[in-house]
Amino acid sequence: MTASDASCLVLDGALTQERVPELWQQRGQWQAVRQLDLSAVTAVDSAGLAMLLELETQARQQGTPLSWLHCPPALNRLMQLYDLELVEDRLTGA
Repeated sequence: MTASDASCLVLDGALTQERVPELWQQRGQWQAVRQLDLSAVTAVDSAGLAMLLELETQARQQGTPLSWLHCPPALNRLMQLYDLELVEDRLTGA
């Protein structure tokens, strides 16, 4: 995971139950993030989706919308399975 600038966080590799706890511990460093670039995500499961949704919730509570850029097909499928059309409105470059 690397931040390309203060407002865009590039997540890479797997967003799975094995990795989410490690990533979650770093969330305090992401307060200025307004965009999540997911183009380098190689795998995602329900734990990864839950983490992204929680980041979205926290951003909304702070009054700063969070855009998800370049969602991988696996993430789009998970959102469809969970019927998350409301989240899809915030996606760009999907």
